[in-house]
Parts: sequence; C-alpha cells; structure tokens
Amino acid sequence: MAKRKPHEKVETWIVVTIISVLVWLYAEATVLQERSGQSLQLRITEATENYAITPDAATVRVSYRASSGQIQQFNDTAGVPLIHEIDVTDVTEKTERTLILDEVLIRAGLGDIGITELTVEPETINVTIQPLETIELPVVVQSEAGLNISGEPQPDPAFVTVTAPQEIIDGLRDQAVVEAQLIPTNAGEGTGLERIEPNVALRYPDILDLRSSWVTAPVRDVRVNYRLENETDEFVVDTVPLFVNLPVDVQRRYTVAPEEPSPFLLDVGLQGPADTIARIRNGEIDIRAELIIPDVSRIEQTRSVTPVLILPPGVTAVRPPGAMRITVLRREAPAGG
Repeated sequence: MAKRKPHEKVETWIVVTIISVLVWLYAEATVLQERSGQSLQLRITEATENYAITPDAATVRVSYRASSGQIQQFNDTAGVPLIHEIDVTDVTEKTERTLILDEVLIRAGLGDIGITELTVEPETINVTIQPLETIELPVVVQSEAGLNISGEPQPDPAFVTVTAPQEIIDGLRDQAVVEAQLIPTNAGEGTGLERIEPNVALRYPDILDLRSSWVTAPVRDVRVNYRLENETDEFVVDTVPLFVNLPVDVQRRYTVAPEEPSPFLLDVGLQGPADTIARIRNGEIDIRAELIIPDVSRIEQTRSVTPVLILPPGVTAVRPPGAMRITVLRREAPAGG
C-alpha cells in the first residue's frame, strides 16, 4: 500500500473535524429544552370588519418544549402579536364563544415553527361577537335662555349616522336624539333677524362611547339656521379698551391713569338692534371706553371718574360702568421753561 503524504493526512483531519462539528451542532439543535411562562400577545379579529369583538386582544403565558432553533423562532415571533381570525359566518346577533388557547396559538403561528406541545395560561378565553349596525339619529337644537328665537331652529344636517354594536343600536331606536346646544354668546353670523351658527357642537347620547373603536360618529358639529324673535339682541364683550380723553393743553401738564392694573373694562354687556349687535359680535365694530374729566379746572382734586362707553347708535350697556379711581400727577416743567 502506498504511504500517504503528510498534506493528505492534514486534509483528512480537517474533514473529520468539520463533520464532527456539524454532527455536534445538529445534535445540539435537536435537543429539546423547557421554557416556562413566556409572554405572548394575541389579537382576535374577523375578516369582514362588520363585527365588534370583545376582548379583541389578550396577553397569555406559554410553557413549551422545543429545540434551540425553535426557541429562537419563538422569541422572534413573540415580538409581534399573533393573529387569530374568528369565523363569523351566520352570526346575526350577540354571540359568546370560548377559545381554547393552545389550539388558537398553534394555528396562529406556533405550529408553523414546529411548536405543537404547549401549556397556556389561561387555558381559555371567552369572547363576545356582535354585528355592527348603522342608524340615523335626528338632531335637536337646544337654545339657552337669553336667545329669543322665533320658531324652531333648523340644523343642517337634520340627521346624523352612527355605527355601533347591535345592542347599543337597539338601545337607541325610537327614542334617542343628538343635541346641538346653541349658546347666546356664540349667536352667529348674519344681519337683521336671520342668523347662522356654522359650528354648533353635537352631544351624542351617553350610551355611545365615542372613544370606542367599535363606535363611529363622523359628524361632530352642525350648522344651525334660525331667526330672532325681535329686533333686539344682547352680547357680552369680554374686554373693552380704556382710554384717557383730555384736552391737549391739559395732557401737557398732567398725566391721568386708572388705579386698576388692567387698561380694560371686563365683561361689558350690551343690548341694541340685532344687526348692530351682530356686527359687534363678529368684530366689525370696535367698542371702547373713555375716562373724561368734566371739570379740568379741578383735575388735581379729582379722585374718581365714571368711564364713558363709546357705542354705536341704539346700543346701550345692560349695566353702566361704575366709578373708577384714578391717579393724577403733574408733569415736570421742561428745563428753562
């Protein structure tokens, strides 16, 4: 027999070593290991999106035996929720179902990576399936005291649609309305007696949880058209700027300022012709107040003055302003004067 050369012996040793390592790795990969209390997220859905499912998510604990390769795949799988799709064929009313979670998880993805023997805590979960239904609800306008309206205000749209689980819709039938609250201080646009409030917020019945993923109510405000009962209206101006009105020669000798820290009158109620009040409300007419000293010859003895509101014709204050304390200071004479 021919004697083997040294390099052939080395090659043989390398091949044997590689094969041994591969055999060891294979054996290691196939050894089953125990894993206990591993957390998994489960989402429960249905294909049509026409049903409410509660609960639609759950966190479960899984114990299982698997190879190291399967354990790695499990860890990768655990990073996102597993999806279980419920068959809703022939479900026409509220239905309860019990899900056996080991079977659910195997079908949802664990079976695909070869994990088929597992223990789940809890073992089962009860879910409720309800058809989603849509209903039209009438909009009813409610107006607060102080807004004299002739006839019935007209909302636009007059009806709004709501989609919700069947039992909630059943509770809304033949009795529920959606309220639009018309507030006097927001009494809208328009001139004369005709008024439009473009964005009146809607209040839905309390049975509807608008935060729920199973409730859809796309319309949240409406336009309201209405007519005032008479030619007068009221409005509260939040802040009215206050100015000092003195003759020029008096201004050169004195400074006059209110002792109040704010140069405004606050919450001034006005009443007058509806079209003029509407223009004030919409910011088309500015309202101001002035401090006028009737007898400037006694300016140094004056300690209080009643502000005078400068108002459009026909508009008056619901409650005239009261006297306001003032500070009067003589200006220093110019040097060399």
